[in-house]
Amino acid sequence: MRSPVVVLFTTYPITQPRSGGQSRAAALVEAYVAGGFEVVPIAVFETGAFRRQEVGPNDLQFPLDDARSFADGVKLPQSNDVQAGRFLAADDTLFKKLVKRLPKRVDAFHLEQPWLLPAVERLRALPAFTSSRIVYGSQNIEAPLRAAICQQLGVDGAKTIEAVKSLETAACRVAELTLAVSESDEQALVAMGGRRVIRAANGIHASSAVPSLVTAWKERLRHRRVALFVGSAHPPNAAGFIEAFGEALGFLPPDCCIVVAGRVGVRLQEHYETTRYKSLNLSRLFITGELAQEDLSALKALAEVYLLPIFEGGGSNIKTSEAILSGRPIIATSVSLRGFERHTRLPELTIADTRAAFIEALRAAFLGAPRPTAPIDADRTALLWKNTLANVAPALRQVLGA
Repeated sequence: MRSPVVVLFTTYPITQPRSGGQSRAAALVEAYVAGGFEVVPIAVFETGAFRRQEVGPNDLQFPLDDARSFADGVKLPQSNDVQAGRFLAADDTLFKKLVKRLPKRVDAFHLEQPWLLPAVERLRALPAFTSSRIVYGSQNIEAPLRAAICQQLGVDGAKTIEAVKSLETAACRVAELTLAVSESDEQALVAMGGRRVIRAANGIHASSAVPSLVTAWKERLRHRRVALFVGSAHPPNAAGFIEAFGEALGFLPPDCCIVVAGRVGVRLQEHYETTRYKSLNLSRLFITGELAQEDLSALKALAEVYLLPIFEGGGSNIKTSEAILSGRPIIATSVSLRGFERHTRLPELTIADTRAAFIEALRAAFLGAPRPTAPIDADRTALLWKNTLANVAPALRQVLGA
């Protein structure tokens, strides 16, 4: 019997997942395959946005200036993803390249985030794909988040926010199946017109540390005690860290440091370079940049505490599932725990929603002896991707059967 085919669209490649969005999309591919589907991932993004080795065989790249030209030369702030979808749908050359990458039969187009909806709607107007269904994978309620980012950057984002909200609403209404990452997002997507909305929470893959790498990192860190903060270059990540700790990190003892892993480190380096206590601040940070998974696993093993200074945004955060699965002590905001309400009573969790509370919690963690790792029980393994996304393939099969 023929396996049903899903084409999964993203605006970032997923061959080497690094960011939360990439990790979720790659996990969705695995979930569909485990459910008996054939999956064709296709990413569409501007040329040069990712390294050559990250680009998948079906991915499409385009010059960003072309997309801006299509938009009458107007660059809306924080809107590259919006303009990518519009351009893909309108540019005949690029659209024909997309069609050539598609299987002859597609049972469902999965839109991970709403950005490429205009292109999918054009595809469904073609005779070969009129019966193809649409799955909308919502990682977040995007319009409020985009508004917050524009406010942080001090730019007028009214037109961008309007465009994002319109895309989200349209994706909800056209999709036969919509995936939400949290209860609050589920309610919001239903309110936007989602017809069949199911929960498909964020998760994490299990990882284990290589002892020799743990030893090597311990040496690099000069045997200091470690708090770990992991994040992408997404502006709210750096903004959350700065809101949690402010302009002076001198409260940290000299034998302790915050290890910053991921592209968020570039933004924090730039920020603390300009502060009054530059040397002191930078001495308390160890900025690694992007890391291989093996190195990140080693740092997780060394961390005495995970930091989740997330003060805004919807959806749920993969970093939170990672921290909970580790069994290590966590300092987190209430916002970072959205979607993980069942875990808010963990004994190793400290909820800190103000700067004073966050600083005091980290200071207390370093003043005491390191706490043992909590056992990895069933509640924690429920956070593995294979469990959080287990209902996605069956739900789509029901849609196709109907």
